[in-house]
Amino acid sequence: MNFHSALAVVRDVVKSRPDAIVVNEGANTLDFARSIVDMYEPRKRLDVGTWGIMGIGMGFAVAAAVTTGKPVIAIEGDSAFGFSGMEMETICRYNLPICVIVFNNNGVYRGTDVNPSGGSDVAPTVFVKNARYDKIIEAFGGTGVHATTSQELSAALKEAVASGKPTLINAVIDETAGTESGRITMLNPQANKKK
Repeated sequence: MNFHSALAVVRDVVKSRPDAIVVNEGANTLDFARSIVDMYEPRKRLDVGTWGIMGIGMGFAVAAAVTTGKPVIAIEGDSAFGFSGMEMETICRYNLPICVIVFNNNGVYRGTDVNPSGGSDVAPTVFVKNARYDKIIEAFGGTGVHATTSQELSAALKEAVASGKPTLINAVIDETAGTESGRITMLNPQANKKK
């Protein structure tokens, strides 16, 4: 999957469930979701805002579920999820109707960056390859799903929203599909240095 094919699935589920609240954070995940996932009722999208604070999504999701009782679909970049992913325990403890979708592309923007220092460590923007975020929620009694195709993502998301049970879908995204958020590479001092 890439961001577009995965978010098209989310778009279709939200269209069929306009009462669902969408929480959205990440870099590419946030940017693309804003233009792909439409909203059909007012006050149903919560995101970090332009240049917002990463890590607020899980708190938003918990608050939205508690105050409304409506299904919540939390669209999370893997980096953004890393800031407050342990809220899976809270979601499971209170059996909240939240489905978290972690867009897992193995890193920030892309999971293919190279360590700029030339050392043997991975680049700071690269995460553990093929991480299984779905296992985190299973540790707390929720439902974890590993989705590698749009069809798997669609089936899992529809089931999660219908069940109202805590669910985390690890949506595997092509690690080369991302781009620098805001497309501001030209502001990077290294990019200017090469000119």
